[in-house]
Formats: sequence, C-alpha cells, structure tokens
Amino acid sequence: MTATLVAKDLAAGHGDRTLFAELDLVVAPGDVIGLVGVNGAGKSSLLRLLAGLDQPEEGELRLSPPTATVGHLPQEPERRPDETVREFLARRTGVADAQATMDTATQ
Repeated sequence: MTATLVAKDLAAGHGDRTLFAELDLVVAPGDVIGLVGVNGAGKSSLLRLLAGLDQPEEGELRLSPPTATVGHLPQEPERRPDETVREFLARRTGVADAQATMDTATQ
C-alpha cells in the first residue's frame, strides 16, 4: 500500500522547552527524507509523533489512506557487541524469535 503522511503546524517540547513549532511536512509515496540535528533537537520526538506513538502539543497529522500505518524502529540504549545491522533488525522486529521457533519446529 502506498500512503501519504501530512504534518501541519506540529509543535512538541519537554516541559517549558520547545523542541519545534509550526512544523509542516509532507511525505508522499516514493519520497525519501533525512532527519539530522544536534542531540536534543527533537529528532526522536518528531519520529515518535509521525509514527503516532505520541501526540503533538499543537498541529495535526493525517495519513492518506487513513488505514495506512507508519513503522517506527526506536533507538536502543544498550548495544550488543559484534551485532550486525541484520541481526539487530531481526531481533528488534521479532524475526529472530520467529526464525528460532520455526527452526525448532522443523527439526
């Protein structure tokens, strides 16, 4: 399914500290975006808003179609030594556990 994500006049912060305000963003099918900034600038907060995990202090988010979903792979504070990106994704998405269950069942 292709979808469009529209953010209009978003604002977020922590306590009395504003991270961003009046943020507008459209992510259409096929778009690729990058999000960069210093630590504490609000990158993770914005991504959590876009995924629908948090609510903005102001503004609105719309998905078209409304039944579309936005995935979110959060940061992980503990890193595992020598873990590859593939192994990390398998573990974080549940694929590693599913693969182990399937391997056990087939033996």
